[in-house]
Amino acid sequence: MKFVIDKNILLEALTNVTRAIGTRTTIPILNGIKFDLTPNGLSLLASDSELTIKINIPEKDIKNIEIPGSIIIQSKYILEIIRKMPSDIINFATEDTNKIKIYTDNNEYNLNCYDINDYPHINLEESKEPIEIPAATLKSIINETTYAVSTQEVRQLLTGINLKINGDNLECIATDSYRLAKKNIKLNAIVNSPINIVIPGKSINEFEKMLDNEDDVTMHIFNNKILFHYRNIQFQTNLLSGTYPDTNHLIPTEFAYMINLDLRSFNDAIDRASLFAQSKDKNIVRVLIDDKLMVISSSASEIGTTEEKLNIECSNKEKLEIAFSSRYMLEALKVIKDDTILLLINTDDKPILIKSVKDESLIELILPVKTY
Repeated sequence: MKFVIDKNILLEALTNVTRAIGTRTTIPILNGIKFDLTPNGLSLLASDSELTIKINIPEKDIKNIEIPGSIIIQSKYILEIIRKMPSDIINFATEDTNKIKIYTDNNEYNLNCYDINDYPHINLEESKEPIEIPAATLKSIINETTYAVSTQEVRQLLTGINLKINGDNLECIATDSYRLAKKNIKLNAIVNSPINIVIPGKSINEFEKMLDNEDDVTMHIFNNKILFHYRNIQFQTNLLSGTYPDTNHLIPTEFAYMINLDLRSFNDAIDRASLFAQSKDKNIVRVLIDDKLMVISSSASEIGTTEEKLNIECSNKEKLEIAFSSRYMLEALKVIKDDTILLLINTDDKPILIKSVKDESLIELILPVKTY
């Protein structure tokens, strides 16, 4: 193998492909990145056996392809080597089957590599009926839901997002059983067969980092895996097995209190009140609703108390006291793009719904907390 490439082109590809390198892999060769050079270009592939990323760099983006070939380079060093190279043009040349020289006019590195024959075969197959979705839309769906996935492995299914497609309706749900985010969108085309899958939250968050607001993403969905194809990126992840719990019964349809709030004012008041919250893991704040007044408070015996007042528009004049996690509320508010929100409440022990006034496609829910 021998080629010359622009530093920035290779650095971007390496930054993306190394997202698939696991920190606890028990298979040493999966700590490497597979370089495949052909007359048509260079491909980089990395996998931890559950997540696989392949980046294709076309021949036109490579300065010179002299000798095609394949090699497995240690990921621990290659990214930092390329990042710190002083030249914009970098040369690669294999010394033998398991060694490579990376060099410029003024410096060089000689790296020992893994045996190419030991790398497992990874199949990035494509389905016969792929689904297309704008990258900007998919990026928005991921941002608006994945914050609510569980970080506890005890209920593994809740560590993923539930993606359901019926006809041209796509529904995405995430919940950790204390809060929930649900997003609905219309696809540009009808999908013939219903889809109900659970994508690992960690994997889909890594893919989101590679997306911008242009072009389309093609999804190839199988029983146990999903392949996303975006520009020169192929991103494949295993799916979580099992049936995602039905969350529809958790979402109320009627409400005793419909409160119209300025998002920024409410967010800032919750943020300030949370400074004195007693429990740092949940940051519980109390809210009193009294006609057109909302009082947000928190206290800590060793610090003191704090209180915030907001003028509100409320459909119910009866007093209501309710408590909830300020962290959960702030994370829910963070993904809403509208200036005004609706807070929908029934009683102090029933779910609280947060919705944008203008965007009906997103519903967020958090459970209140009993403080007595």
